[in-house]
Amino acid sequence: MASCKKLTNPFYHLDGVPQLKHLDSLLEIPELKGVQWVPGAGQPGVSEWPEVYREIRDAGKLIQFFTGQDPHGWRAWEVIVNHLGSAKGIIMIGDAPVEDEPEIRELYRRFGVDAGC
Repeated sequence: MASCKKLTNPFYHLDGVPQLKHLDSLLEIPELKGVQWVPGAGQPGVSEWPEVYREIRDAGKLIQFFTGQDPHGWRAWEVIVNHLGSAKGIIMIGDAPVEDEPEIRELYRRFGVDAGC
């Protein structure tokens, strides 16, 4: 908690299924802005954890995830947004082939996201 008070935008890197037991305690820290969830090696991809994202969002925290290990690739964002019903507070780190740009722009438009590009 002391670290969160010293940082402007503190996030917690929740790395691996065994760490989920700490999620409730982390979400009780008022100064914590968000949680970066990484399921860990050998686990289902980031798009397969809607209950984790819902818990984080319901606590009023931001959500961050990486798409690199997900079988949906950058489309994991759409899967997660569909689970949650909105793109609010979701930060995706990932990449996509340049030829997918029109599809990505349309996806962002559909969910009311300003991609800033």
